[in-house]
Amino acid sequence: SATRIDRAGLIVKGRENVILQSNQFDTTWITTNAPTLTSGQSGYDGTNDAWKMEASSTGSSRAIYQNISSSGVQVFSVYAKAGTTDWIRMNLSGVGNRYFDVANGVVGSNGSVDGTITSVGNGWYRCSVLGTQNASSGPYIFIASANGDTSVNPGDNVYIQDAQLEQGLAASPYIETTTTSAQAG
Repeated sequence: SATRIDRAGLIVKGRENVILQSNQFDTTWITTNAPTLTSGQSGYDGTNDAWKMEASSTGSSRAIYQNISSSGVQVFSVYAKAGTTDWIRMNLSGVGNRYFDVANGVVGSNGSVDGTITSVGNGWYRCSVLGTQNASSGPYIFIASANGDTSVNPGDNVYIQDAQLEQGLAASPYIETTTTSAQAG
């Protein structure tokens, strides 16, 4: 990403969401242990383009992820809302993970990377994890049953919307992507 000078003469850093299909979770996203993804759900932003992510069988590690080549200090974020379960786990492959209580807006104590959760209204939260990548990252979103537990039962679900992976220390305003990454700023 690049920098530019804004109208006030200040240096502004360009931003880039490197996730592909950032809100089309049934395309370039890869499933682990076959969670089902249902589009057309009511989102945090008043649209109907959120997704229900649901366990189709009993077990652990029901997740979606992408294989992305990126390095440096990275922040991965997603908007999430509790469904029949209150927890998600977010992971940066090779770096670490963090659990989030998306019913009560609490960062779980279990995990090895910094996590942030911010209420955006109507039961939705923006969850983010921060880590330093060497060369590649797999941003993962897991359905979880509790802090430190990704074991779930059929029908356990959460709602997700608008994923973003970018360089920086904090999640910036969401940039939608399609088949390529997208820049703003």
